[in-house]
Amino acid sequence: MQATFRIQDFLNFRRFINSIDIHSKIFDLSDESDYEFVEAPQLNIYQKLTLCELIQLRELVNGTHFSIELNSLLHQLLFKDSELV
Repeated sequence: MQATFRIQDFLNFRRFINSIDIHSKIFDLSDESDYEFVEAPQLNIYQKLTLCELIQLRELVNGTHFSIELNSLLHQLLFKDSELV
């Protein structure tokens, strides 16, 4: 799956992914808890993911968010330092 996000859509998608209670799904023995339907209608994303895929997606989304935050921080520091010179 490949998707292009605007920043606000990405933050909403991240909030949705992080709101899924994986812990309770792991200990739930019903068949319905083995999958989660993930959708982002504004991006035409409709996927049925297993718990392992959901955990991997959460790690990917949170890693991407970390990279965006780090990039913003570095950008601020570099421009702040260049103004001092």
